[in-house]
Amino acid sequence: ALPSGWWARSTGVPYSTWVLGSDVWILGRVPVIRSVLAGVLNGAARRFADGIQLGADVERLSARSCSFLASSRRLPTPRNNSGEHGDRLKLAFLGRWHPNKGADLLMQALASLGDEEWQRIDEIRIFGGGPLEELVKKSAHELAAAGRPVASGGYLDKQEAADLIGWADFLILPSRIESIPVIFSDAMQLGTPLIATPVGDLPRLFERYKCGVLADAPTSEGLADALRTALHQDSRSFLPGIERARTDFDTRSSARLFLDTIGEPFS
Repeated sequence: ALPSGWWARSTGVPYSTWVLGSDVWILGRVPVIRSVLAGVLNGAARRFADGIQLGADVERLSARSCSFLASSRRLPTPRNNSGEHGDRLKLAFLGRWHPNKGADLLMQALASLGDEEWQRIDEIRIFGGGPLEELVKKSAHELAAAGRPVASGGYLDKQEAADLIGWADFLILPSRIESIPVIFSDAMQLGTPLIATPVGDLPRLFERYKCGVLADAPTSEGLADALRTALHQDSRSFLPGIERARTDFDTRSSARLFLDTIGEPFS
């Protein structure tokens, strides 16, 4: 919606908007920008949002209808993914090392796990980058120095991201603020269940799809408890729900919804 919707509105050409969480929950909190955003949304022919709750917030702000249109992308097939599941689980985190994404919550939760929990973990791989880089790397180094199987690295390209998600038994989403992250649809596409905090639309999605373990609270303690629960789960038990989510979050499904909404044929 911003700045693209503002630019489109200034041209006088009919336009529609696809709203992201940052439009409403960050830019929309600034009084002057909020009024600009409301004008952009109100003037759009159609409004889409990449989150269910976000769509409701758009409707309140604009007094116009808004359709949910999922974020998704096509990832390559993971390399060297045998599909084997051992007694010890492989865990992964991929994303921005930022307070909103909860990278610090993850490191605190891992530090609180005891010897019994670590005996059930084969390895944890943490990839990404951002303002919490020093904290994440320091925490990962301390865990590794204590004999915990933790490895960290930088940003990944699409193939490397697919390899990591396909390798993991569970992908961890420790966010404090979220709508529906693209990494959710990435995991569903590659058949990997999630361990996540209950923020944004994630509780609704977990209830609908039974796609992993949801924490009770977006805190390090809540995340640690969810990790403990997941360590005693067979990750394959979540596959039926993941398959339903894979269909709903497929790029073709989003394209079909978009074209149906604007009255164009889908092929």
